[in-house]
Amino acid sequence: MIRIVHVSMMLLFGLPAIACTDTAVLSPEPPAAETTASIGRVGSPADTTTNPIPLLFLGGGSTDVDVAMIRFIQAADGGNISVIRASGSTGYNQYMLDLADAASVETFLFNTREKSENPDDNATLARSEALFVAGGDQWRYTLSWSNTLLSETVDHLLREKHIPVGGTSAGAMIWGGRYFDASGRSVTSTEAMADPLASDITLRPALFGTAAVLADRIVDTHFSERQREGRLMTFLARARETDYEPKGIGIDERTALIIDENGIGTVYGGGFVWMYLPYWSRGGPEMMLADAPLTWHRDRRAVRVWKLAPGDRYDFSTDRPLDRPSSYHAFVQNGVFFIEAVDPSTLE
Repeated sequence: MIRIVHVSMMLLFGLPAIACTDTAVLSPEPPAAETTASIGRVGSPADTTTNPIPLLFLGGGSTDVDVAMIRFIQAADGGNISVIRASGSTGYNQYMLDLADAASVETFLFNTREKSENPDDNATLARSEALFVAGGDQWRYTLSWSNTLLSETVDHLLREKHIPVGGTSAGAMIWGGRYFDASGRSVTSTEAMADPLASDITLRPALFGTAAVLADRIVDTHFSERQREGRLMTFLARARETDYEPKGIGIDERTALIIDENGIGTVYGGGFVWMYLPYWSRGGPEMMLADAPLTWHRDRRAVRVWKLAPGDRYDFSTDRPLDRPSSYHAFVQNGVFFIEAVDPSTLE
């Protein structure tokens, strides 16, 4: 990025300064605020048009999974990859370019609404063959990105251009049909189950819109490492509406879920992906009141859970695994989370 600095003629040509006691000293004008969000590009500076393959990448956070990232990059078919973030730097640029064939990787730091409205940056994004959302703070995303030209551009890439999209950590959570916006603070499972109607448990519709396969899902990340099982149960209970009965996806750290254009998800990495499927036909929580612990018991069968290991596949059209993962029932009793192994042949 080139920064233009205005230098006075006096300094530029070495003319002597003239003191004048009856003339006001003029302060230099402050530099214009930067509005471009691009903070670095590697690879070709030219636009490359290819034929990308649509897919969704959901990363659980911490160390990225190289094999999953390679598949994501390859889906761009050698095109231009854009990374967007609300904080941080250009760490993904060279990493992605070194992993697999891509024309370029460019990172955009959209940390103000003004930058998110920049027409030139959005025009560059609109020409991308893949889009990745780096991890960070989803509340910063919400403040800087929601209802801006950027959100329209990303929605275009997802719904009309059909390129591979996704992200990791908070950058994965925002692709669900509802997402926890962390507007007040993050919450633990213990806190969420103790007061499920707390004002700082706020769920919003997908930040950019979302793919049909995720429209009824809530995604949570850093799942087992931060013991977020109970908070995902709370999010599901809290998000339930008359015409919205959500399901959950929990993704462990150093783990990624890639969903292809046919709705088949595959797990990569060193952890697990957890599918939470509430038995909504039995009803929701028995008790969900302000300042009172959550109870969602339903005879110890509130939610069906599939635990998907690396290599396991999942068919989102039928909500069934294609392999043989472990299966469980989960429930919450008086603010305490329970999960019990069950024979998969007994699951409804």
